[in-house]
This record gives sequence, structure tokens and C-alpha cells, in this order.
Amino acid sequence: MMKSLTALATAALLAASFNTSAQSGGNRYITDQLHVPLRSGKGNEFRILHRGLPSGTKLVLLEDAPADGWAKVRTPAGEEGWLRRQYLVSEPTADIKLQRAEANLERFEKMEGNLGGEVRRLEAENQELTGKLTSAEEKAAQLAKELKDIQALSADAVALNQRHQKLLHQHELLKQKQVMSEAEIQRLSASEQHKWYMYGALSVAAGAILAMIAPHFRRRRRNSEWAN
Repeated sequence: MMKSLTALATAALLAASFNTSAQSGGNRYITDQLHVPLRSGKGNEFRILHRGLPSGTKLVLLEDAPADGWAKVRTPAGEEGWLRRQYLVSEPTADIKLQRAEANLERFEKMEGNLGGEVRRLEAENQELTGKLTSAEEKAAQLAKELKDIQALSADAVALNQRHQKLLHQHELLKQKQVMSEAEIQRLSASEQHKWYMYGALSVAAGAILAMIAPHFRRRRRNSEWAN
């Protein structure tokens, strides 16, 4: 008896919150914690088509009769019938909302897990890219140093080449001077040799002359002695 009164009071409160000016069409739901019979007509005297539609059952509202307190609906199985409109609400029941909320929560948690995995993957990828960037910067610095060394060596090479060309020129000049000196020495040697040849020839000629005139001088000396 007490349970029946409680159920009736709950139904009355729900009926008070129902929009009495609602039109036919749209969806309706069986209120929480009830099993509502579906009848063939607007009245408890009509045949029961379904012994008890459970709470949260989604129904299609076909016809609304606020004056009589009944509503014609269609069940998910396609059955059409009448039931007390006080057992209908325009929004899903708290149990359905809870189930949906739990499903959404589970979906969000799964998404969070996926996002967490994606974040970890991106962090690992970012760390790897940071390492590659650091390595590339170090390699670039090394290449810049090598280029600077090459440029310095190139400058030294140009200077060395210029010095080498200068030394070659000096060497060529020295060779020319050497050739000229050797020619001069040969000329002087030939002149000196010729001079000694002349000296020798003159000496021979002088000796011959002396040999020719010496007897004459001896005869004159003897004649002079005899005269004395």
C-alpha cells in the first residue's frame, strides 16, 4: 500500500512537470524505476498489449490526449498502443543519462589515453629531432672551421706560389749571369792564353835575335882588346 502511494505521488509530481500543451510527434521515455503497461485504448479497461515497458524505453509519440491523461505511442518493436501520459517524460531518464555519461567518460578516457600516447610519441620525436638539430649544428660548425682553415691554406698557397715564381725569376737571372760569367771567363782565359802565346813567341824571337847578334858583339869585343 505504501509503495503504491509512493509511486502515485512520484507519478503526480512528474505529471505536474509535463508540458500539457505538448503536440503529437517526437520521442518520449518511460520514467525511472517503473514498468508501464501498454493498452489497446485510452482506459484501464482496454486490453494490455505489453505487460510492462521498462524505465528508459524510448517511444515515438503518435497522439497526445492531455484531457484524458493518455498518449498513443509506438515501441521500438513497432507495437502501437496507449499508456498513461504521466509515465512519460520528454528527456531520457537519469539512468540513461548516467549510462551515456559513463559511455562518454569511457570514450574520453580512451581518447585521453590515445592522446597521452600521441603526446609521448611527439615528445620522443621532438627529442630525436632536437638531437639531430644539435648534431647538424655541430657538423655545420665543424664545416665552417674546416672552410676557414682551407681559406687560410689557400691564402698561404697563393703567397707561396708568388714567392716560388719570384724565386724562379731570380734563379733564371742567376743562370743568365752565370752563363755570361762563364762566357767572360772563357773569353778572358782565351785572351790570357793568347797573351802567353805571344809572350812565348816574343821570347823565342828575342832569343833568336840574341843568338844572331851575340857573336857579332863578341868579335867586336875581341877586336877592341887586340887594339889595346
